[in-house]
Amino acid sequence: MKKSVCLIARSIYPDDISTHTQNMKTFEGWNKFWNNIVIISQNNSDKFIKSEYKNIYASLVPLVTNKYTNIVYFVLNSLKEIEILNKQYNFDLFQASDPAAAIVAYIASKKYKKKFLFEVQGDIFDFPNESSGEIRSRIIKYVSKMIVKKADYIRIISPFLYEPLDRFEIDRKKIFIVPPRCDSKLFNKKRFDGKFYSKIDKSKKNILFIGNLTKAKGIDILLNAFSLILKKDNNIDLLIVGSGEEDENLQRQTISLGISKNVKFLGRIPNNEIPIVMNSVDVFVLPSIEEGMGRVLLESMAMELPVIASNVGGIPLLIEHNIDGLLFEVGNIKELSEYILNLLSDEELKNRLTLNANKKFIENYEYEVSMKMFIEMYKNIFEKKYENA
Repeated sequence: MKKSVCLIARSIYPDDISTHTQNMKTFEGWNKFWNNIVIISQNNSDKFIKSEYKNIYASLVPLVTNKYTNIVYFVLNSLKEIEILNKQYNFDLFQASDPAAAIVAYIASKKYKKKFLFEVQGDIFDFPNESSGEIRSRIIKYVSKMIVKKADYIRIISPFLYEPLDRFEIDRKKIFIVPPRCDSKLFNKKRFDGKFYSKIDKSKKNILFIGNLTKAKGIDILLNAFSLILKKDNNIDLLIVGSGEEDENLQRQTISLGISKNVKFLGRIPNNEIPIVMNSVDVFVLPSIEEGMGRVLLESMAMELPVIASNVGGIPLLIEHNIDGLLFEVGNIKELSEYILNLLSDEELKNRLTLNANKKFIENYEYEVSMKMFIEMYKNIFEKKYENA
């Protein structure tokens, strides 16, 4: 009996999905259960992109600049794509990882009478939050509460998320804990001892950001904090890895702040080169104004790279302040700049945080640990159906 899953998410994929090596590795791990994996997501292109890799198929919807229009555009076009794709794959499960995607998954599950799994990757029920904007925050809060009650199954990334779900009287038997993951065979500092990325000046201290260049990532906050840092020490570079809609705005911001000489935009880098970049820098910063878990944090933990991140979304479920990383309040430029300077100058603090973070990673977030839990989740959802097939 062939089994097919439709994974719906508003994350950004490259035109060629095979280059998204980390996600492809995850999906290849799912092949122990699924015969076909279909992704419906987004792309920075101005046209629809179709892409295949082994038994993994992707239909990527163009990204619309206006965030509200983009949600409506994504929902409507995703439903159209599912109607076409379901004829070929006859989906058994619609799996969504954000509220807008969950609307699509719920509608599709009802239309085709199949299962709906909602992945809750942060406390999305306690909005509004000022950094996301009151209107958008209230929409997310309302939709999340409505959809989570309608999900057949829920995946959470941490036991801390039981509590907000308990408020809605959701049966814990339909909730599965499956933590995020990172491949320690690739992200392993020992593999890269003495190897450094050629575009990085090792005579300086280096701060790193990796991610999509969108407003949600809060990179403008990091640039403002970096301008304060350079007033105290100008022998520091900020490296920005990634691409996205805010690229030009951020580059203009570095010019207006007078910091362009110390900020390097490296663009999108292949996943297998990210560990080399991480091995070449001193601190990783994730300044998001909204975030699920931030898998790049796991990569940093695996690479023994100290982390500073905003205290928002699912991040505090992963990072414990002053134990295995540092958390600053969203948008607090002064606090962020002080934390960065502290980590760059305090080797004892840096070593303590990275040691604790790496230990937490190995015990909880290593790839094989997560894969086993994913497969067990799918088996628990479908074992009776496929035993009788």
